[in-house]
Amino acid sequence: MVPASALGALRPLRFGVLPLQNPVSLAHLFIPLCERLAKALGRPVIFATAPDFTRFMTRANDHRYDIIFLNPYLYRQVHGYRAVARIKGLPFRGLLITHRGSRIRSLSPSELAGRTIAFPDRRAFAATLMVKGYLRARGVIVDRDMRPIYLRNQDSVILAVARGLVDLGGTWPWSLAQEPLSIRSQIRILARTKAGPEMPIAVRDSLSGATVKAIVGALVGLNHDPEGVKILQHMGILKGFAVASPRDYANVPRLWNPCAASPRPRR
Repeated sequence: MVPASALGALRPLRFGVLPLQNPVSLAHLFIPLCERLAKALGRPVIFATAPDFTRFMTRANDHRYDIIFLNPYLYRQVHGYRAVARIKGLPFRGLLITHRGSRIRSLSPSELAGRTIAFPDRRAFAATLMVKGYLRARGVIVDRDMRPIYLRNQDSVILAVARGLVDLGGTWPWSLAQEPLSIRSQIRILARTKAGPEMPIAVRDSLSGATVKAIVGALVGLNHDPEGVKILQHMGILKGFAVASPRDYANVPRLWNPCAASPRPRR
């Protein structure tokens, strides 16, 4: 373990997390992981995010982050980073949700016509793109047949559905699991999409080989000691992280218009 006094000797690394949830929730989840990485690397690791997906991607492509946690679709659009780890055993799929008391029982075009549906962002892979593709395969073109709205993050979507402010919402299992029981108890899952590649963690190409090796070792090693297991449990990532490479995401399209086609990501 690196002494705390040594952590200020090197430039801090910025760990950028896609704004899947509100900043306070993300900080609560990721700061313990950043602290663990800092001990392993012997330099500070600072949690960072952005107000929305667009600004996150702008900052990533400006190389304002050294490590990034983002969805597979946006990973294919970022430049100067390579995937080195992934969440293990956590299905990356979209969920179509509604209020527990909703009368929606089918996903037919007639049932969903004119309904409001909330998404966190147009480029949210599981919550938006995969859900839209799932509905299109059943004859519903969301941007033509329904009334989509975009609410910036998963928390806002789930809360809007739980309060009955919208008819349906798109999310993914990990974010739904982070919500308090009082919110989750108001949610009914209507459908699950097929699973795609797990969420990656990528690093800047300019980081040294030794630094990258230490990052990967720290992530993969979390489930090998009690402190690391607590961090994983805190994050809801019970099976930990596994080694990944850019090849794992080669089949994820760089651009995907689910209103024109319904491709399904392959492993």
